[in-house]
Amino acid sequence: MNLVSFYTSLLSWFTVVPAAALCFAPMKNQMRTRPKIQVLHTSVLLFLLLIIMALLETRFSLAYNALLLPLMLVAFAFYHRSLRTPVYKSLAVFMLVFAFMSFLSNCANGYDAWLHPTYTLNDFSLQAAVFQAILTLAVAAILFLPVSRFGGYLIDHFDIPRAYYATIPVSAIFLTYNLLISPRKYETLYVNRIALVFWGFLVLFLSLLCLLCVLFYFIVSGMMEKAKTDERNRFLEMQESAYLAQQRYMEETAKVSHDFKHTISVLVELSTDGNMEAVRNYLNDYLAALPRKETAYFSENTAVNALLNYYMHLAQNNGIDLEWEIDIPKGLSVSDIDLCGILGNILENAVLACGTIENGEKYIDLAVRFEDGGILYIVATNSFDGRIRQKEGHYFSTRRSGQGMGLISIAQAAEKYGGSARFAHEGTEFYSDVVLPAGGVSSAEI
Repeated sequence: MNLVSFYTSLLSWFTVVPAAALCFAPMKNQMRTRPKIQVLHTSVLLFLLLIIMALLETRFSLAYNALLLPLMLVAFAFYHRSLRTPVYKSLAVFMLVFAFMSFLSNCANGYDAWLHPTYTLNDFSLQAAVFQAILTLAVAAILFLPVSRFGGYLIDHFDIPRAYYATIPVSAIFLTYNLLISPRKYETLYVNRIALVFWGFLVLFLSLLCLLCVLFYFIVSGMMEKAKTDERNRFLEMQESAYLAQQRYMEETAKVSHDFKHTISVLVELSTDGNMEAVRNYLNDYLAALPRKETAYFSENTAVNALLNYYMHLAQNNGIDLEWEIDIPKGLSVSDIDLCGILGNILENAVLACGTIENGEKYIDLAVRFEDGGILYIVATNSFDGRIRQKEGHYFSTRRSGQGMGLISIAQAAEKYGGSARFAHEGTEFYSDVVLPAGGVSSAEI
């Protein structure tokens, strides 16, 4: 083993450093530790891996591709343990980054073949290793911010496991393609038009991978926008339902008020005749005929009031006991959409959970309180059948694969305003606790 071979091997493995940067770029909000600590831990691991891989390759003459799989397994185990994301997200990102980097490695192989036509893949030169290190660093620097912004948006907001799992075999195909297309003997690139085919397919498939990433982003973004639009429309329908119910009540009340003079005339005649039994019967019939108000008043916020009325009627129709204490003040800094999203997801999950109970008490306790300091506390307790799917502190939906979208939406809305959301269960009770910095003025202060 000589130093030139060692440094060449070390630089050829240096690709994992920019690859690690791109892997962590979309995970900025998913790290288990602070970014500075994560950078320190990752740097130490990468330094050790680079030294070990270079020693194994030069000291024992092991092939680069033979060492790649063990490296990827070790790197992924560390990567996944560093994050709070489920495995399908971390694996999808990891495989995509390595597939992309494999194209850059083949670019370095092509450059080496141009410099040294008589070399083989095992004779990878120091000049090509330096070229590869500079190329991968430059590309990673260019892509880091877009990957952090757009990739981070998908990781934080999109949670359909099947979509992530579908990307993994695609990345594996591109990675395998690059491993197979690497020229074992550089001189083969100089036969007929092999070099043109090599570079042509390299550019073509790299462009295809980039196009697939862009399409995936826009398709998923469209799906999430549609989900938001559907949620807004649902809230508008609830508001319309509450408005129509209120309008019917007002019309019936106006009719009763209009006919009240006739009622007074009848009562005067009956009382004049001294027929008190007839008066009592007439009053009882009159009270029974009075219109009943279909909407309850919970808040001056019409959107929230409509939402709460909707779930109140839904719960009552399903035989669910309600105990609600609502104090939502004016002038909250939280948008109606986000506040309704939090309350709607809590109540929807609660109603569905109560629906799983066959024999037992069904109930939902909800308290929304505004405290001094501008903090809105939302605390809910509901009964359920006791069956739960939970892993690493995350609750998973019992109706489909993956985490419960409602709980994720609640947590993201709370984090948007610097708040927090916690969920827990004990026996057959599920607890939701949301703390939301919201501003506003308590109803007690008005």
